Amino acid sequence: MKITPLDIRKQTFKKQFRGIDGEEVQAFLEMIAEEFERLSSENIKLSERRKTLQTTVDRYRELEKTLQETLRTAQKAADDVHDNAKKEARLIVKEAEIRGNRAIEKSRQQVQTIRNEIVDLKNQRDQFVTKLQALIQTQADYLAQLSFSDPSVVDEGLEADDGNGHSTVSIRGED
Repeated sequence: MKITPLDIRKQTFKKQFRGIDGEEVQAFLEMIAEEFERLSSENIKLSERRKTLQTTVDRYRELEKTLQETLRTAQKAADDVHDNAKKEARLIVKEAEIRGNRAIEKSRQQVQTIRNEIVDLKNQRDQFVTKLQALIQTQADYLAQLSFSDPSVVDEGLEADDGNGHSTVSIRGED
């Protein structure tokens, strides 16, 4: 049974002979009613405060839940970015290695080409030296043959005037 301050104020008691003082009972009931009214009012305020605080707590719990979910999502995104960065770094390194290997192979081919060209040039030089030596030997033999066999032929053709005041040397038989 729920008692209100109004119920306390309206409460009546039977009167008996040699009973209690009615005014004193009435004053006490009034005092109890006021205290009960104050407590009821305080109870209502506290109940409203509890509801407000519960709403705030619920809102904070929801916010905490959202923050935790956001944190999990952010951590997953960071992990994904980290993993992707590692994969990309591996790909870049692999691509650099491939390019490096290609460059090395190209350089090796160029070195081999240059070596081959050097060998060819040395062969050409050797052939030229050999031909030049043969030509020099042939000319030396020819000159030696001319000087021992017919000195007058050499002397006749040694100096001739070209008509411009210059002298020229010519050897007969080589026209």
